[in-house]
Amino acid sequence: MGAASGLVSSIGSAFAQQAAGYYKAAGFAVQAQENLRLASLRADKEVEYGEAAFKRNLVKIEYDTLNYKIQANSLMKSLQRANATALARGYASGVTATEGSIAGVRGMNIRETYKDVRISDLNAMTARIMGLEDATTLLKSSYDSAFYNREAAIQNTRTAIKAGGYATESAGLLAGVELMKGVSDFSQTFPFKAFT
Repeated sequence: MGAASGLVSSIGSAFAQQAAGYYKAAGFAVQAQENLRLASLRADKEVEYGEAAFKRNLVKIEYDTLNYKIQANSLMKSLQRANATALARGYASGVTATEGSIAGVRGMNIRETYKDVRISDLNAMTARIMGLEDATTLLKSSYDSAFYNREAAIQNTRTAIKAGGYATESAGLLAGVELMKGVSDFSQTFPFKAFT
């Protein structure tokens, strides 16, 4: 009777080993699924934040460009005032304001102002180009990061599923060993020859 009880106990233990393997595999699968879901959410948020930052940078680029245009317009208004003042002084002094030293001063004012306006225009163009480059790089970075995070989560899921498969296989092997041990113990203690 004790031998049969040991055999039944070994069978129960073998099934318990298998059940533990399936339970462990299921745990790996659930964890992998949850990790994949969270990685997908994080990747979506990275893209969302990257796109929002890109839009903010586009607005900033427009403001920077507009500020340089305002600066150029201010330079032109200052030129108008300076040249109007030079003309008024010339006429007030009784000279021909469109010739001579007054014309020379006005010409120099125009050259210097246009030089500054060209620099301001160049700064506006540089701000636009560099700003777009930076904004695009940030956007691409967010897309790349989201892609790599998703890929890492997929790979981790594959690894967890493999680990679950190994857990199931090793549990099956342990169950087989437990069952064979029980059968071996049973066969050593049960007198089979008495039934022949």
